[in-house]
Amino acid sequence: MTQTSQPPQGGEHFVETVQCIGAWRVVMLWPLGSAQGGPRSITIEPDAEGGHQEIARGITTTVLRKVDIAAGAVEAASLAPFAQLGRQAVEDLQRQKIEQFRQGLTTLPEGLSDEYLAVISNLYVHFVDAGQRAPIAELEVWTGGKQATLKGHLRAARQRGFLTKVEGKAGGQLTEKATAVLRRIEHGAGAEEV
Repeated sequence: MTQTSQPPQGGEHFVETVQCIGAWRVVMLWPLGSAQGGPRSITIEPDAEGGHQEIARGITTTVLRKVDIAAGAVEAASLAPFAQLGRQAVEDLQRQKIEQFRQGLTTLPEGLSDEYLAVISNLYVHFVDAGQRAPIAELEVWTGGKQATLKGHLRAARQRGFLTKVEGKAGGQLTEKATAVLRRIEHGAGAEEV
């Protein structure tokens, strides 16, 4: 039993295969595009229809010996072309969103306007909250700006009261001032894309 492509985790896409062994469900994640090697992760969990006594005994060595990694690899390889199509669709959608965002930025007043700083701060907080390890690098992808320049813009956003500061690490929260500007942009003409 196999499921389809998984959403990217840390920028990487996976194919998920599932094997049912007694009362257990074995889920393997295979990196998309990897022609050889084993799964990136194996998770063994109780199957929804598994026997309560077998589950109560726990995962035994017999269950572990029955995990068929070779069969999982064959199954993952057969699904790879379909998963690749899914990955391409996700990447295409992401490119469209980035282009729309960049077009929305062009509708804002030029320079380090309140609107620009609120939008950039909002995007930065979104990346931090989503667990991005390098939110400035992701901000660079979305804006087309250089990381050093964007760091300066975030510094200006903090100084002008749009973004709170977190000592020694990435992060911060939008201030009420930033939220008010974002609401104004949302209701203004021509800025709906941002």
